[in-house]
Amino acid sequence: MTTRRDFLKLAAMSGAACGLSSCGTSSASGSSGASKLRVFKQSPSLRKFISPIPGLGSGIPIASADTTSVPGVDLYNLAAIQYSQLMHPDLPKATKLWGYMDQASGKNAYLGPIIAAQRGRPVILRMKNLLPAQHPLPVDASLMGADNGAAQNRITVHLHGGLIPWTSDGGPYTWFTPTAQGPNSGAGECFLNGIAGNPGAGQYYYPNNQSARLLWYHDHALGITRLNAYAGLASGYLMSDDVVTALVNAGIVPGLAYTVPLIIQDKTFKSVADQWGEPGDLWYPSVYQANSPSDPAGRWDLGKPSDGFPDLGLPPTPSCVPEFFSDTPVINGEAYPYLQVEPRRYRVVVLNGSQARFYNLNLFYENKFQPGEPDFSRGGPAFIQVGNEGGLLPTPVVYNAPPVLIPTAADDSCDPNGPHSLLVAPAERADLIIDFSSCQPGDRLILYNDAPAPFPGGDSRNDHYTGNPDQTHEGGSPSTLPGYGSNTRTLMQIQVVNLKGAPDPFTFASTLNILQSPAGLSKAYRDSHVPYGEPDLDPNAHGVLFENKTLNEDFDSNGRLIQRVGTDQQIYGDTFGRNYTDAVTEVYQNGQVVVWDVYNTTGDTHPMHFHLANVQVLGHAPFTNVGTPDGPFTPPDSNYRGWKETVRMNPGEVTRIIMKFSLPTGLPFSVPGSPRAGMLGGHEYVWHCHILEHEEHDMMRPLVIMP
Repeated sequence: MTTRRDFLKLAAMSGAACGLSSCGTSSASGSSGASKLRVFKQSPSLRKFISPIPGLGSGIPIASADTTSVPGVDLYNLAAIQYSQLMHPDLPKATKLWGYMDQASGKNAYLGPIIAAQRGRPVILRMKNLLPAQHPLPVDASLMGADNGAAQNRITVHLHGGLIPWTSDGGPYTWFTPTAQGPNSGAGECFLNGIAGNPGAGQYYYPNNQSARLLWYHDHALGITRLNAYAGLASGYLMSDDVVTALVNAGIVPGLAYTVPLIIQDKTFKSVADQWGEPGDLWYPSVYQANSPSDPAGRWDLGKPSDGFPDLGLPPTPSCVPEFFSDTPVINGEAYPYLQVEPRRYRVVVLNGSQARFYNLNLFYENKFQPGEPDFSRGGPAFIQVGNEGGLLPTPVVYNAPPVLIPTAADDSCDPNGPHSLLVAPAERADLIIDFSSCQPGDRLILYNDAPAPFPGGDSRNDHYTGNPDQTHEGGSPSTLPGYGSNTRTLMQIQVVNLKGAPDPFTFASTLNILQSPAGLSKAYRDSHVPYGEPDLDPNAHGVLFENKTLNEDFDSNGRLIQRVGTDQQIYGDTFGRNYTDAVTEVYQNGQVVVWDVYNTTGDTHPMHFHLANVQVLGHAPFTNVGTPDGPFTPPDSNYRGWKETVRMNPGEVTRIIMKFSLPTGLPFSVPGSPRAGMLGGHEYVWHCHILEHEEHDMMRPLVIMP
């Protein structure tokens, strides 16, 4: 597999820009000593499966709505605060975090408070910024937005997946501080009836004219999105509607009492103090750890004169990094938790909330001779996927029947189109029904992940598991002991307990039969989407616009790896990549239907996220030259049918998507155009990679819709 340096040489040939790279070989700071070289593992060894998973209403609070102050609207008053929470009993202290607090109840917890919304009933979210001046993580002041002495406690709120006016979208330029509004003197802030929010607060209006789905709200401030989200500024937003409620009332989908959210992330905890915190606080890399023949722990390429780049010296410190894979899985805010279930069906709603790590999820029975490890000969109950981040699927999709592990090559890479189970990239969601009725009380199961990191290039130093080879000589971790972390494969233990109450009248087989029937999921899909302006789109319809887009990788002015999106036109030498601040190229009329062929010229699979619009994936194909697919398009995976707003786009492939850019209607106020220079007075959204380190540097572009 070629390196990223080889990629740049290939990219210059014939404008093809399609060389594959290894998505980030690994690195350390170049310091001597095993403890300093061990940049891939920082966390202390934590015992696995000794704490229960935080759940809805208990560990994760549900926000309290004011239903009377604004008639017909649910009003939420939240605040962004700094607080501490113990994320594992073996950590030396509670972890310092940034997060959201419900001002009505005074409650806050990691990943809370979750907002429960109903289709057709608007929500107003008022967010007060009460954060301290210093960020708990190292801030790279060389990045756009974080430069020129910018405040470290800037925030904005993006409702990820929401069909909302741009003034409430929480775009990168709508940030505000505790004492003032953001860069546009209120014009970029969030409006209700044309009135801007008060200094130190943002006000957001969500019409909620969408089908049932799990959305989430998280920070999106320019230059510090990756840090704010990692520090904890993220929570769930659960949308319900009459269609899914009918499925629940009929017993086909388990109700709230048997609904479990699984928000999966990876974190690294400090083992030693530094200027940003104490042992037990979050660790985030702040040194660009460059590959070097003399440094076996090098992680990322650096532009050098031998590559045709000027000798730029070392990047600044603190520095952003191309991507970050932590060493400890955290689910719902608890490291290595366990979940207790009865022998009945559960609705399990999964969100990949990680910075960059992909998850290939399987369920195995626990190995009786190696507690805490899977028995690969005994697969657990199957998953029935009924929805994704775009709402219900048109047909159910079954996983874990049997489990499917990802085959990897000698260099740790995999075929991104090869065998896999439930594969979820950062920001993707999966709405599942899992039937545990075949299990016996006392059974133990392991939720298991084996996706390479980076995906699909892989690096064994990002893969932590029991008995892994000692890699401390090249910056990796020592062998993981049984029953302890670091272990990014055994995410969670599921403990089966005695049945309480009446048995579940539905089984896996009867549930699947109903969902597969003509009156099942396909009808629910039509009922939830088509009547509300979301019919399937036709690429052959009159007036559909076809365009080429590209995903690119090269070096920034400091010699660091940088990912960028672009068109099929080269404006910077041999790359198609464009900076976020370059002249806008994605400008469309309200109601316009567009097909994009997105050519991925990098070595990474990128989860591309679209503000405002949901998309439909038409297929993917290999390519040699940008603008020309090599052969016909292969249809998407079964769980990619229907609607998406985060789409995996694989290296060396062109992914074809279709979307309709429709601005929200029926608002109780008029929406002004963007006052930012170059936005043409249109409604300003963005599209970007949801590997947060990619988004921030600089894999994001404006998306402007003209009313």
